[in-house]
Amino acid sequence: MCLKAQTEQLSNETASLEDREAGLVHDCVRELQATSLRIGQLYDELAAKSDVIASQNEKILVLMAKITALEKNAVKVLRLCSDLCL
Repeated sequence: MCLKAQTEQLSNETASLEDREAGLVHDCVRELQATSLRIGQLYDELAAKSDVIASQNEKILVLMAKITALEKNAVKVLRLCSDLCL
Protein backbone atom coordinates (compact mmCIF):
# COMPACT_ATOMS: atom_id res chain seq x y z
CA MET A 1 0.00 0.00 0.00
CA CYS A 2 1.43 3.39 -0.92
CA LEU A 3 1.89 6.19 1.58
CA LYS A 4 -0.83 8.30 0.00
CA ALA A 5 -3.39 5.53 0.45
CA GLN A 6 -2.26 4.91 4.03
CA THR A 7 -2.49 8.63 4.77
CA GLU A 8 -6.00 8.78 3.34
CA GLN A 9 -7.06 5.67 5.27
CA LEU A 10 -5.64 7.06 8.53
CA SER A 11 -7.28 10.41 7.86
CA ASN A 12 -10.66 8.72 7.30
CA GLU A 13 -10.27 6.58 10.42
CA THR A 14 -9.27 9.64 12.44
CA ALA A 15 -12.28 11.60 11.21
CA SER A 16 -14.56 8.66 12.01
CA LEU A 17 -13.10 8.31 15.50
CA GLU A 18 -13.37 12.05 16.11
CA ASP A 19 -17.03 11.97 15.06
CA ARG A 20 -17.65 9.04 17.38
CA GLU A 21 -15.82 10.82 20.21
CA ALA A 22 -17.89 13.97 19.66
CA GLY A 23 -21.07 11.89 19.79
CA LEU A 24 -19.96 10.24 23.03
CA VAL A 25 -19.09 13.59 24.57
CA HIS A 26 -22.49 14.93 23.53
CA ASP A 27 -24.21 11.89 25.10
CA CYS A 28 -22.22 12.37 28.33
CA VAL A 29 -23.16 16.04 28.51
CA ARG A 30 -26.83 15.19 27.95
CA GLU A 31 -26.72 12.52 30.68
CA LEU A 32 -24.98 14.89 33.09
CA GLN A 33 -27.61 17.56 32.46
CA ALA A 34 -30.44 15.08 33.05
CA THR A 35 -28.76 13.80 36.20
CA SER A 36 -28.20 17.33 37.46
CA LEU A 37 -31.88 18.13 36.89
CA ARG A 38 -32.94 14.97 38.75
CA ILE A 39 -30.63 15.81 41.65
CA GLY A 40 -32.26 19.24 41.85
CA GLN A 41 -35.71 17.64 41.91
CA LEU A 42 -34.66 15.19 44.61
CA TYR A 43 -33.17 18.03 46.65
CA ASP A 44 -36.47 19.92 46.44
CA GLU A 45 -38.41 16.79 47.47
CA LEU A 46 -36.06 16.25 50.39
CA ALA A 47 -36.46 19.86 51.53
CA ALA A 48 -40.24 19.57 51.37
CA LYS A 49 -40.21 16.29 53.30
CA SER A 50 -37.86 17.78 55.86
CA ASP A 51 -40.33 20.62 56.39
CA VAL A 52 -43.16 18.12 56.87
CA ILE A 53 -41.08 16.12 59.35
CA ALA A 54 -40.21 19.25 61.32
CA SER A 55 -43.88 20.22 61.45
CA GLN A 56 -44.87 16.73 62.56
CA ASN A 57 -42.18 16.76 65.26
CA GLU A 58 -43.57 20.03 66.59
CA LYS A 59 -47.09 18.53 66.69
CA ILE A 60 -45.74 15.45 68.46
CA LEU A 61 -44.09 17.61 71.11
CA VAL A 62 -47.35 19.50 71.67
CA LEU A 63 -49.30 16.25 71.94
CA MET A 64 -46.74 14.76 74.33
CA ALA A 65 -47.03 17.83 76.54
CA LYS A 66 -50.83 17.45 76.52
CA ILE A 67 -50.51 13.76 77.40
CA THR A 68 -48.20 14.61 80.29
CA ALA A 69 -50.66 17.20 81.56
CA LEU A 70 -53.55 14.73 81.24
CA GLU A 71 -51.57 12.07 83.09
CA LYS A 72 -50.90 14.51 85.92
CA ASN A 73 -54.61 15.39 86.05
CA ALA A 74 -55.53 11.70 86.06
CA VAL A 75 -53.21 11.10 89.01
CA LYS A 76 -54.79 14.02 90.87
CA VAL A 77 -58.30 12.72 90.13
CA LEU A 78 -57.35 9.23 91.28
CA ARG A 79 -55.94 10.65 94.51
CA LEU A 80 -59.10 12.66 95.10
CA CYS A 81 -61.26 9.59 94.43
CA SER A 82 -59.06 7.56 96.70
CA ASP A 83 -59.33 10.15 99.47
CA LEU A 84 -63.12 10.41 99.05
CA CYS A 85 -63.62 6.67 99.01
CA LEU A 86 -61.75 6.20 102.30
